[in-house]
Amino acid sequence: MAEVQRLLNGNIEIRFTVPWADIQKARDHAVDHAVAESQIEGFRKGRAPRHLVEPKLDQNKLLTTAIQELLPKAYSSIIAHHNLHPILNPKITITSGQTNQDWQFTAMTCEAPSVTLPHYKIGIPKLPKDPVEGRLDRTVDYLRREAKVLVPDLLVEEEANHRLAALIDNVSRLGLTIDGYLSAKKLDPESLKAQTAAEARLALEVEFTLGRLQEEEKLPDRKSVLDFLQKLV
Repeated sequence: MAEVQRLLNGNIEIRFTVPWADIQKARDHAVDHAVAESQIEGFRKGRAPRHLVEPKLDQNKLLTTAIQELLPKAYSSIIAHHNLHPILNPKITITSGQTNQDWQFTAMTCEAPSVTLPHYKIGIPKLPKDPVEGRLDRTVDYLRREAKVLVPDLLVEEEANHRLAALIDNVSRLGLTIDGYLSAKKLDPESLKAQTAAEARLALEVEFTLGRLQEEEKLPDRKSVLDFLQKLV
């Protein structure tokens, strides 16, 4: 049983249930594997009776192993049934997990956003004709602003995290600390995160808008898209 909801921020929330019977069965498989790998004094490897091995096992670890086996199958089945096309691995959390009861989970994911392009074929009317320098950048920015595209928050978060990780790595390579970098830029950690998220969103809006234009014009690559835009201004 699953409930799929498309959120206003572009994310897709999936609430689903894994029956306790399935969890118990997967747990029993995990016990079987542990028994086969067990080494108890007086018995050859894998030959110790189950009733001697099972009490020695970490019960939480057994449940974790069972859930890790079941979740990918359950999630994939839901995705197929609801004809979803996620572009990120899901973030899955347990919302309810009691012994002898069905477990409840919430998965958060997203699809590539749909893009509605403006009427670019009649020209780019809102751009100044001079100077020539930077005209392509202004054209791309015009398309981004005029296109209808909602980039999911989850995708923005993912891109922002990649950018922050790259920034930290670059700062470290320069022999600086992140605190020193923030001080030099007159930023605090929250401001840096917000700034990076805003930059990530703009970059993704451009990426999906140009991707839609490439698809619309049946162009072979990104260079041909930019060449096409050059001819519009």
